[in-house]
Amino acid sequence: MIKTLSSSKFLIPAMAILAMLATSAGFYISLKKSQQSTQANPGIEGLFWPNPKQMNAFSMLDQNGESFGLTQLRGKWSFIFFGYTQCPDVCPITMAVMADVYKQLALEDNNVQVIFTSVDPDRDTTEILFSYVSYFNEHFIGLGGSTDMVDSLTKQIGIAYYLNKEDNADNYLVDHSASIFLFDPKARMVGKLSPPHQKDIIINQFKSIQQFIDAQQ
Repeated sequence: MIKTLSSSKFLIPAMAILAMLATSAGFYISLKKSQQSTQANPGIEGLFWPNPKQMNAFSMLDQNGESFGLTQLRGKWSFIFFGYTQCPDVCPITMAVMADVYKQLALEDNNVQVIFTSVDPDRDTTEILFSYVSYFNEHFIGLGGSTDMVDSLTKQIGIAYYLNKEDNADNYLVDHSASIFLFDPKARMVGKLSPPHQKDIIINQFKSIQQFIDAQQ
C-alpha cells in the first residue's frame, strides 16, 4: 500500500511535467512554422515570393538596334513596362512617373534600369523607340523588334496585348497591361507594381522588395 502511494505521488508530477514539455514543444514548433511562413510570405505589396519567376532566354532589339536579352537584365534591378509609342494616355503618364522615380533612385545610387517594351512592333521602329524613351530620360531603354521577338518576352511574363486594327487603319489602339514588372539582378521577376502609378508609392514598394531580396542572399 505504501509503495503504491509512493509511486503515485511521483507519477502524477512526472506526468504533469511531461505534459508541460509536450505543450512547450508544440508551441515552439508552431512558433517556428509561423516565423518561417512570415519569412516566406512577408506581406510586401507586389512581391512574388517564395517563388519568383526565373526568366528563360529571350531576344529583342533595343532603341540602338543592339541585341537585348537575359545578359542585359542580369546585374541590375529592372523596371519593365509594356506599351506602345502612340498610346494616348497610360504609357506617357507611366513613363513620366518612372522618369521621376529613376531620378530619385539614381540620386541614391540604386542600381536600376527602366525598360519600355513595345507591343506594337509594326509601328515602333528602333528610331521611334529611341526618340520616345529619350524624351523621358536619356538612360531609359526601349525594346522592340519583330512580333516573335516581342512574344519571346511577353509570353514568359504572361502579358496579353491586342492590336485593334480595323480596315487596316494606321491609327489603331493597342490594349495592353498597365502594370510595371520588377526584376532583380538575377533576372528573376520578383514583383508587380499595379496602377495607378505614383512616384512615392513605387519607390517605397521597390525599396521594401529590394531590402527583402537582398536579405535572402
